[in-house]
Amino acid sequence: FYSHPAVYIMILPAMGVVAEIVPTFARKNQLSYRALAYSSLGIAFIGFLTWGHHLFVAGISQLDAALFGVMSMVVAIFSAIKVFTWVGTMYRGSISLKTPLLYVFAFIYLFAFGGMTGIAVATTSLDVHWHDTYFVIAHFHFIMIGGTLTAFLGAVHYWFPKMFGRMYPEKLGVVSALLVFGGFNLTFVPQFLLGNAGMPRRYATYPERYHALNVLSTIGAYTLGAALLLTLGYL
Repeated sequence: FYSHPAVYIMILPAMGVVAEIVPTFARKNQLSYRALAYSSLGIAFIGFLTWGHHLFVAGISQLDAALFGVMSMVVAIFSAIKVFTWVGTMYRGSISLKTPLLYVFAFIYLFAFGGMTGIAVATTSLDVHWHDTYFVIAHFHFIMIGGTLTAFLGAVHYWFPKMFGRMYPEKLGVVSALLVFGGFNLTFVPQFLLGNAGMPRRYATYPERYHALNVLSTIGAYTLGAALLLTLGYL
């Protein structure tokens, strides 16, 4: 009951950052401020009604599972309103491909990807198969890191010059943004495949057939870590 609203508490400020950056680098007014505002309220409210989707295999009734599954999918409607509003704002805009906007592109792609896997996990029959596997870990990180972290990095690069009166090196910013995006996908896309193949989380050892994907995921994690160190270094 606590933890799922807490997820939305972390993603809503990230969405606010995206709503600031998109109009600036598209050189256009927001397509619909009202749509963004009301969808935020919708996410905040529905967030308190989705916690039961963690209990699909815990013995709750079919009615409860169905209701929680539907409520979990309703959140995606409000999220989609935001994504379409941001994309609509950029449509026919005078786009400036600077580092903050690259992080926004990463946010929109990863958040949409993570959101779609969230709808899949909210489907009871699928969740029974994926429960407590690496699929759930990948989904969570697509929302939390793919969403919150990319927006945070976009915010740092957007407001850094305003805070300190100095510009960061733009070329290094672009390189680090691409490495964050690439490293993140290399880390967590294999985990979707591992989870779908049945690899449970919280296990230190695993069968030989999972080895290659685990190695890819490890390489991705090192790439992501290096990208963040590069970012810290030039800032």
